[in-house]
Amino acid sequence: MGTSAIAESASPDALLLELEARILSARLQGDYPAAIELTQRLAAEPGQESLALALALDTRLTELSWDMRATSDVTDLINMAETLITTCKPAKKSRSAEALFVCGRGHFARSYLSAMQGNLFKAGSHGSEAIDAFEASLAADPDKIAVKLPLGMAYFYADHLPPFVKLIAPLMWFIPTGNSSKSLPYIRDVINGNGVYADAARFILSDLIMQQSPEHMQEAMQALDFLADRYPMNPRLHLARIAGYAYQEAWPQASSALNAMKKEAPEDPRFMVIGDIWEVYIARYLEAELSNTLQRDILALTPAELPTWAEDWHTLAAGIVLDYQGKRDLATARYQNVVDQNNDYASGWLQELAEQGLTKPLIKVRSR
Repeated sequence: MGTSAIAESASPDALLLELEARILSARLQGDYPAAIELTQRLAAEPGQESLALALALDTRLTELSWDMRATSDVTDLINMAETLITTCKPAKKSRSAEALFVCGRGHFARSYLSAMQGNLFKAGSHGSEAIDAFEASLAADPDKIAVKLPLGMAYFYADHLPPFVKLIAPLMWFIPTGNSSKSLPYIRDVINGNGVYADAARFILSDLIMQQSPEHMQEAMQALDFLADRYPMNPRLHLARIAGYAYQEAWPQASSALNAMKKEAPEDPRFMVIGDIWEVYIARYLEAELSNTLQRDILALTPAELPTWAEDWHTLAAGIVLDYQGKRDLATARYQNVVDQNNDYASGWLQELAEQGLTKPLIKVRSR
């Protein structure tokens, strides 16, 4: 049956669901412009303006999550979130599961943007509002499994607040209460439901596990292997898989995953520089050669060419390159800089590598 025949026989609800699925698929492919264009098409459908806005905002935030410099207009994103929040009062009155879902997404986005700006009060209060809205949506329609994705994320982040926030949490009404018994299980429910948000849930699950729950790393890798095979054109998925193997010190597998990225994903410089950093780490732990070109490129990288979160990662890679070159004093200065940053991502994995660099000089490897 051709596409036109499917369109003619499908119900309006099925067509809208298909359009939403295409938006989510474009995002997972890393094609953010296509996802935004599809949200504009969805917005043209009667009664779908709020959902379209929520999906557009989610797409913009996904791009922003890679690099906070991805957009210069955070004010525009805040306005989008605030527009969604204006739907909350009628949503609470109507008790519509879909309307409450959209309301919660507005608060959830606003919480993220407030945290990014360092506003603890707004981040916490919007986080609590998001959880309340998502819980109300799920109560109104227990079969609306997609709600469990942002709800599980909200519970996870609330349960893994920085220590100083946890210290004052009992005194502050606006700091949301986490719930580990619901967070990852909720996200797994979305995956097992195999709906339009299942693949997005796989990526979120793997990311959360790598951040704070290394005991579930095998589950994260299964999700990333699945996603990288389904969306091979998205370098972010390949990079996440490389990272997962590296965190387990499975360096041969990390090397294979890096080769797959080079073969299958487009050579986007935003992501290839991170691939270069991983190549340095992999070479260091496999005691492999480092090309002169790679050494030169790593040492020439500037902060402007990197996402903001990757500066410590690059500093460590530069230290390794300098170690290869026999410049031990310069290398240890880089390692010490990483240690001093106290970057505890992935349970302090980066810190451990830097500390190893301080205590164990590299074996001299022939450059090529």
